[in-house]
Amino acid sequence: MLGIAVFACTVVAYVIFFVLGKRWRREFEAEGVSYWSAPKEERVSDLVNAVWQPKLVATLYGLAYFINGYTRVAFSIWIPFFLFQERGLGTLDVALFVGLIYVSWSWKMFIGIIMDAFPIRFRGRLYRRLPWFLVAGALYLVGSLVFLLFDPTVMPIWTVFLATILLITTAGAFLDISADSYAVDATPPEWHGRVLGTASRLGRVLGGGLASVLPPILLKVGGYRLVFLTASLTGLFSFLCLILKEPPLEKERLFSREAIAFTFTERSAILGCLTMLAYAFSLRPIASSLGGMFAFIVKEVVGVSPDMVGRISLVTLLSGIPASFIGGWASDRWGHKRIFIASSLVLGASGLLWVNLKAGMVPWFIVSATIIGFLYTINLASLLALMGDITPLALSSTVFQMYMSFVWIGNIPVSVVVGYLLTIDLPICNGLMIFFTVSMSVIARWITPFEAGKAVKT
Repeated sequence: MLGIAVFACTVVAYVIFFVLGKRWRREFEAEGVSYWSAPKEERVSDLVNAVWQPKLVATLYGLAYFINGYTRVAFSIWIPFFLFQERGLGTLDVALFVGLIYVSWSWKMFIGIIMDAFPIRFRGRLYRRLPWFLVAGALYLVGSLVFLLFDPTVMPIWTVFLATILLITTAGAFLDISADSYAVDATPPEWHGRVLGTASRLGRVLGGGLASVLPPILLKVGGYRLVFLTASLTGLFSFLCLILKEPPLEKERLFSREAIAFTFTERSAILGCLTMLAYAFSLRPIASSLGGMFAFIVKEVVGVSPDMVGRISLVTLLSGIPASFIGGWASDRWGHKRIFIASSLVLGASGLLWVNLKAGMVPWFIVSATIIGFLYTINLASLLALMGDITPLALSSTVFQMYMSFVWIGNIPVSVVVGYLLTIDLPICNGLMIFFTVSMSVIARWITPFEAGKAVKT
């Protein structure tokens, strides 16, 4: 029901923006009003170059994803094992719990609207991103204090423990939105692959890799409490993002009728949403330990110990390091859309490696999971670059997070369906995911740059 509510609200919001945008666009076109105050390519360059600092932006963007990578792997892998081993929950209950902990991420579009539409004035300047980095850090701090003071093994599962995890994942959502929005605000389109793709994937892979090897050690020292506390404390690094320089809110950066009119009436905006929805149902949930369901396929199909899960997760994540560089560089070199379409087809084909996977096939699982994880990272790097291309500067939080919301909208049904199918029929589960992986390339084929979007070409 929650997933349906989020989906309905997101679709209604899009329809409202579309209806208003359609009316306003007719008025603007009748009056000869255009979106850009100068030729688009020239104006985008002027707006972005004023704040573009390649090393600083890429480093802090990667840091934000390192934080979320560590936290998400720590939660996605170790919360299921904690609930299985320490609290005695069944597979369906654990699958539901994992789906619920990221519910705040489903509302990212609406948080993005607030960020874009209501900048905060401080000492005579308007800020759209820095206040939210501050909020994220504060929430991580509260979550850290809870695990510092209370033991999760005695917390009521569906109230206190779930609420605490939700608090930390909500902090992650705020950090993720702020980091994505600032990256779109400050990165030239020709760098989207290397920043939105490479920096984010590399940061997440490194964070996830650390979360694969450190928790088994922490379990022996302080149990699951120390694992969850460390994940919370990692989020405090988000305060470092406060050193970023916010761009001035010039005309093309303002939340306005023009921005809505020349964005939500474009075909590519809705195609971006559909592409991301298909991505939610693709091989994503099981292709990487960051996907949320990786621990389930290990437990249900491979059946290994928590220590082995950490090692397998690390191996598959490490394949994402070269893949993140290749995906970002190739996307900027040969075109974001072209690389995304090609990598979607190859990733879909790689899913066939798991059609005959059975219990005890640990070596084959490790090799195939590494290959699939490598291809998945390339695919995701190009996808993020493509979504950045069709995001306007004025609505960088609203629109980019609208695309991301369609991933998280599918998170709850995907978690339940995959959790169920993994227990009864892996080939059917795998085939369904392969279908949606390939369908992404079909939808993306029709995505083109539009007037308010940043890119001149994709």
